Amino acid sequence: MESDTAPKRTRRRGKILETAILEAAWEQLSTCGAEEFTFDNVAARAHTSKPVLYRRWPNRTELFVAAMRQHRSHAAIERPDTGTLRGDVISILLQLNRKQSDAVMVLAKFGVYASWLGVSAHELYERTMISDQPSIMMAIDNARARGDITCELPESLLRMPGELGRAIILRDMRPLSEADIIATVDELFLPLVDHYERQARAKTDAGR
Repeated sequence: MESDTAPKRTRRRGKILETAILEAAWEQLSTCGAEEFTFDNVAARAHTSKPVLYRRWPNRTELFVAAMRQHRSHAAIERPDTGTLRGDVISILLQLNRKQSDAVMVLAKFGVYASWLGVSAHELYERTMISDQPSIMMAIDNARARGDITCELPESLLRMPGELGRAIILRDMRPLSEADIIATVDELFLPLVDHYERQARAKTDAGR
């Protein structure tokens, strides 16, 4: 009698199972059309059943949000140390582009079908996009430590590079080119930083 050498699939539970389902959901989101994002298809891709999904997420919207958040949580941005504000900001934007542009394109694809998911495109954006401001602040903090920046910068300026990058990705449905990133830094971000820095130094000089 021949022995059964076929590998047995380990039964997945808890966080391991949830992670596998969300990875399958992300694969479905990123490779298929919006109309194909169904519990049936995700369950089949994850090698599980629809009831298992419904016990965790009541509808496709919640599954969509959970899959997007898990994917983005794996895209941590490393603190750069190029020695200049320009170099650090470019490094951060290149990382954001490489690690997170796919999530922006998925959101663009599904934004058209937001009502089909039962929500507005704005709600999908608010629930799945993560602010890039903390990443940009790493470059600002480096510059402050070197003494290159002494002024306070408005939040709108700190959000601008990431928000502009996402707008270009949404428009063109492609990751940014390096030229796009360099132009944003050299033509928009750095001139505004210089403007606020000059204003702050002029006020300091006037008060002496």
